[in-house]
Amino acid sequence: MSLADLLQRILRQPSPDDLWALQPALLAFDSPNAEAAREIAHRFYVYASQVESKLNSKRYSTVSARLAAGSVGVIATQDFLDSLLSQHRGALGELLAGGLAGMLEVLASLQSVKAWKTEFESVHEEAAWDLYAALWRLSADTQPGLSQDQRQRMIDPLFAIIRSRDVDGTLRMALIVWLYQITLALRMAPLLAVESGSALQAVD
Repeated sequence: MSLADLLQRILRQPSPDDLWALQPALLAFDSPNAEAAREIAHRFYVYASQVESKLNSKRYSTVSARLAAGSVGVIATQDFLDSLLSQHRGALGELLAGGLAGMLEVLASLQSVKAWKTEFESVHEEAAWDLYAALWRLSADTQPGLSQDQRQRMIDPLFAIIRSRDVDGTLRMALIVWLYQITLALRMAPLLAVESGSALQAVD
């Protein structure tokens, strides 16, 4: 299965198994881009596995639905991937400052989901810590001209929502899943470009 196919599966409905399957494909690339993508895939895998393991089999179908609800699969994944390949460097700022931040605010206002128990708080907090660092490094790599204050102003509003104790646990999980997907996709964009170029050469 190609990198693009694996990423599409993860964008539509993430699962620990699909994230695990991504590992050998990323290991086959010997580059800093692949290592950065593997690092965020690993953290995403750990988070998804922790969420899954904290719930019993009776509730697993609900967890799957919630993971899917937090995915970017609600948008056209192929259009999203095409956009990544054509404008990777500007994608992070646009996602965080525009559509994604706005969508998170809309999601944060929803009141129709049931709260999770406090036992999930530490899982969310650990994921938030990892994601903050991952987005900061991604921003530094793709937008090196930003000052520390500019970078922080771009990222902080997202985590104010995720870290708020007033936000429902299910919703927090959906936002974390979404950010993992966006970060992974952006990290994989250079690798997808390499894969796409190799496929075109093979056809020629």
